[in-house]
Amino acid sequence: MYRSYFKFTWRGMLRQKLQTSFHLLGLIVAFCVCGFIYSHIKYESSYDSFLDNADDIYRVAWMSENPQTRTPHPMAQALVNDFPEVIDAVSISPIYGSGLTKATVLLKNEKENITFDEPNGYFVDSTFFDVFSFKSIHGSVKKALQTTWGIILTKSTAEKYFGEANPVGERLSFNGMEDMLEVAAVVEDTPKNSHFRFNFLISYVSLKSLQFNDPWMSWDDFGHFNYLKLAPGTDAKAFEAKIPDWAPKYLDWGEESLASLKAGDLRFELQPVQSIHLHSNIRWELEANGSYSYLLIYGISALFILLISIINFVNLNTAKAAQRLKEVGVKKTLGAYKSQVFSQFIFEALFTTFLALVLSFLTMYLLEAPFNQLVNGNISVANLFQTDIILLLLSIAIVTASISAIYPSLYLNSFEAGQILKGLKTTRLGGTNIRNGLLAVQFVAAILMISGSIIIKNQITFLKNKDLGFKQENLLVVEVDNFQGDMEVMKTSVQKSAGVLDVSLVSNVPGGQFNQHAIYAETNPSLRVDASEMFIDDDLAATLGLNLLEGRMLSKEFSADSSGTAFVLNETAIRELNMVDPIGKQLHWENNEKLVKGTIVGVVKDFNYNSLHVPVRPIIMMVPTSFGYNYLVAKVSPVNLKETILNVESNFKAVFPDGGFTYRFLDDQIERLYSEETRTLKITTLLSAISIFLACGGLLGIISIVIKQRVKEISIRKIMGASASQILWLMNLKYLLIAGVSLLIAVPVSVYFMKDWLSNFTYQIGIDPLAYVLTAIAVLFLIGFTITLISMKTVKSNPVNALRSE
Repeated sequence: MYRSYFKFTWRGMLRQKLQTSFHLLGLIVAFCVCGFIYSHIKYESSYDSFLDNADDIYRVAWMSENPQTRTPHPMAQALVNDFPEVIDAVSISPIYGSGLTKATVLLKNEKENITFDEPNGYFVDSTFFDVFSFKSIHGSVKKALQTTWGIILTKSTAEKYFGEANPVGERLSFNGMEDMLEVAAVVEDTPKNSHFRFNFLISYVSLKSLQFNDPWMSWDDFGHFNYLKLAPGTDAKAFEAKIPDWAPKYLDWGEESLASLKAGDLRFELQPVQSIHLHSNIRWELEANGSYSYLLIYGISALFILLISIINFVNLNTAKAAQRLKEVGVKKTLGAYKSQVFSQFIFEALFTTFLALVLSFLTMYLLEAPFNQLVNGNISVANLFQTDIILLLLSIAIVTASISAIYPSLYLNSFEAGQILKGLKTTRLGGTNIRNGLLAVQFVAAILMISGSIIIKNQITFLKNKDLGFKQENLLVVEVDNFQGDMEVMKTSVQKSAGVLDVSLVSNVPGGQFNQHAIYAETNPSLRVDASEMFIDDDLAATLGLNLLEGRMLSKEFSADSSGTAFVLNETAIRELNMVDPIGKQLHWENNEKLVKGTIVGVVKDFNYNSLHVPVRPIIMMVPTSFGYNYLVAKVSPVNLKETILNVESNFKAVFPDGGFTYRFLDDQIERLYSEETRTLKITTLLSAISIFLACGGLLGIISIVIKQRVKEISIRKIMGASASQILWLMNLKYLLIAGVSLLIAVPVSVYFMKDWLSNFTYQIGIDPLAYVLTAIAVLFLIGFTITLISMKTVKSNPVNALRSE
C-alpha cells in the first residue's frame, strides 16, 4: 500500500512541477531560517553555561540612578566569611590605564626578542579558579595565583611567545620592566561564549606585595568585579535581601546613604552569570553584551516566515483539492476506504515536508559561513544534529504536513463516489474563506516585517548621521598607554608626519568607557554630581572640533592648568550643578577619595562621548599631573590615507622602537557601539525579503490554480465584451482588499511594538508614517504584479479554445 502511495506521490510531483517547486522551496527556506535562528538564539543563550555549577554563580552589581557592574574589592571575601550560603567568591579587575581605560600591556620574551601589545589582562584573587572552572594545561593554577609576580597565560597567548613548548618557569618583561613576570601556568583559551575573555591573569598578591594602599583596594572604591558561588539550592533573591542589613558594618557612609540602601533606593543586586550577556547593559560591562530584545525579534521573524510557509502549503493543497475530485471518486468506486484516502493525503504531505527537511540541512551546510558572518556567530551545522533541534524540526514538519493534509482529505472524503463522478461542481468545494483568511495572516506577517525593517533602518541611519558635537571623521586613534618615555616628544614626532593636521593626547576617547567621580561647587557642597573624567592636553578642541561656549580651553601656559587644578566642563555638568556664570567659580573634584579643589576655566558645548542609547552625562576635563594619557588622536587628511598611516607609524616607532603600533579610526569605534542594531537591520531586511518572496510565491501558486478553475468564466467575459484591463482588475480586486484589511490590522500592531523598541534609545527618530505608506505601496504593488503576471496568459488567450468543449 505504501509503495503505491509513494508512486502516486512521486508522479503527482512530476506532473505538477511548478506547484511542487513552490512547496519545496517555501518549506526549505522556512526550515533553514528556523534552524539557523534557533541555533543562534541557543548559542547566545549559552553564555557561561560551560562553567561548572554555572547556575550557582552570580555577579554583584551596584544599582543606583547610574548603575554599574563594579563593587568594592574586599566585598567578595567578606561575603564568604560572613555567610554560609557563599561557598566561594572572587574579585577581579581588568588592568586599567588612566581614566580607567582598559590598558594594552607590552609583554616581551627577552630570550627570543618576541614582543606583543597584549590586551585583556586581569588582576584576580587567588580564588579565581574556585569560581571559574577554566581548564589548566600546564602548571598549578592555584599555586600560580599565590605566587608574587606569577602570570597565567592562555594557550594561544603562550604559543605567541613560546611556541608549543611548556613555558612554565619562563619569564616575560612587562611594559619595559625586564623579566618581571614568571609564567606559572597555562590554561585553555576562554570560550567565545563567555561574558568576559582574558589573555593573561596576574594575582592581586603581586599588587599587595608592593604595599599597595590605594583606596582602589578598599571598601571606599567601587572599582572591582565581584563574583559569588552560592551553595546549591540557595535562594539568590532571599540572600540578596540580607545584604542591606549586612553591608553597613563595612561601608563608611552617612546616614542618608545607608537609609537609601535599607530602603532599596540603592542596592547590591546578584546577577546570574548566565544572564549577563543578554540581560545586563550597565556601566563597566567587561565585554559588549548581546540583546535579548533583538533575539526576540529574530525569533518572531523566523516564526512569521514559518507561518507564511505553512500557510502556503495549506493553501496550495486546499486549492488543488478541486483537481483531485475524479481521483478520489475513482478510488472510492474501486473500494477505497475513507481512511485510505486520508492516509494518501497525509503520506504525500509528509513525503514533501521530509524531503524539504533533508534538503534544508544540505542548504544550511552550504550557508553556514555566510550566516556566521552575518550574525558574527559561531554556529556549526554539525551542532544542528542535536536531539532538541532535530525534534523541533521534525515536529514542525509533522505539524505542517498534518495541517496541510487534513482539510482536503476530510472535505473530499465527505462526498460519495457517485456525486463526484456525476460531475460535482468545484464551486461546492468551499475552502475559499479559509484560504482568504490564511492569506490575510500571511500579509499581516509580511507587513509587520517590512515596516519594522524600514523603521529600524531609519533609526540606524539617524544614529549614524546625528551630529555628536564633535568631528569624528578622519581621526586616527593610536594606543600609547604602554609608552615609556616623554609623551610630548612622541606627540611632536607624530605631528611631523605628512598628512597629519592636528594631534592631541587624551586619556579616553568617545565611544569608550570613562571613569566617574563626584564633583560639587564650593558654594553648594550638598549637590554632588557624578561626572565622567577626561585628561586632555592643549590641542583637544582643535583635534576633535569641540565647540567652546565660555571661557577658554586648557593650556600649559597657565600654571593652574599644569597642576591639574583648572577644569573644563560641559553644559550638562553646569546645568546639573545649578551654576550660573561658572567661569572662575571654585569646584571640588573627588578623585579616588582625594579631594582636588580647582577653578572652572571653560565650558564646552555638549558632545556625545557615550552611545546614543544614553543621554549626555556631565564630563570634567583637566590636564594630568603624572601619567594620564592612553591615546594619541591625530586628525589626518583623507588624501593618501594609507601613506599617512605609514608615516605616523614610522615617526611613532622612531621614538618608541619596542612598542607595538596599534591604531583604529574613531568613527569605526563609534560605529561599533551600534553593531547590534546594524546586525539586526541586516537580518530583519533579509528575513523581510524572504517573507515577501514566500508570500508572493504562495499567492502565485494559488492564483495559478484559481485561474485554471475560472478559465471558462474569463472566456465568457471576454466574449461578452470585457476588456483585458477589466478582467485583470476583477482578478486583483479581492486580493487587494485582503491586503487592505491586513494593513489595517498590521499597522497598529507594528506601531505598538516599534515604539517599545525605540524606547531603548535616548535619541530616536520616531515613527514616520511614510514607513507605512511605503510598506502599503510595496505590498499592494507586489500583489498586483504577481496576480497580473500569472493571469496575463489566460486573459490574452483565444476564448474559443476554452469553450470548445461546451
